[in-house]
Amino acid sequence: MFHAYSFLPTLLAFIALVLGLLCLFAGTTTNTLVGADLFTLYTPTIGNNTGMHDYYSMYIMGYCEGFLVENAERNLTGCSNRTMLFSFDPARVLANETGNTTSLSDLGWPRSVTDDFHAFNVTTRSMGVFYCIGIGFAGLAIVERLWWVIMKGPRQSVIELSSLLLSFTMLSISSIIATVMDFQFVNLINFHGESSDVTAEYGRTFLGMTWAAVGLLLIGSIASLGVVIR
Repeated sequence: MFHAYSFLPTLLAFIALVLGLLCLFAGTTTNTLVGADLFTLYTPTIGNNTGMHDYYSMYIMGYCEGFLVENAERNLTGCSNRTMLFSFDPARVLANETGNTTSLSDLGWPRSVTDDFHAFNVTTRSMGVFYCIGIGFAGLAIVERLWWVIMKGPRQSVIELSSLLLSFTMLSISSIIATVMDFQFVNLINFHGESSDVTAEYGRTFLGMTWAAVGLLLIGSIASLGVVIR
């Protein structure tokens, strides 16, 4: 029974690894978890007859865009190329979609919303890095367990515990950043964009996945600690 319990941290690390990868790669293609966005920016009236899209869904490594159809349903039309240090520049994206022929201020685009995105530029870029590090340490903990099984080593080692704790710490930082983005940043966009009908809505699915991964790593770390000190 105790021997089986010693594999619990590894199992939890594996599930957290999968959840972390899903968070990281969500929205990288039109078929990859497009419903697990960080938040979505809506510009339904500004883009009329200009080539601009009605909404832009943000993910860790890119964004997806589309139009709103009947009953405000989303009709996804495409996603950007994925990049690790992704940050969304609304002024550049919207200007490109209008062919750089129309001033965004003339369309009623609020400059303050662009400034909000620029202010969070470094924060959004760092999030992907923290996710990669956290996922890497979760994978390392799994590899270490497999190594000790092959070598008939201890049921849990301090090295495995350290990997789990580091993974928990990195994904916690990532999840905190995502939560701040989903609440504080979204509220900021809604405040500055209210007069221009520019709104934002946070993604519940993404928050559920990222915090589930953190919770699993916390439980796994505690279980690993229990085996190590026994």
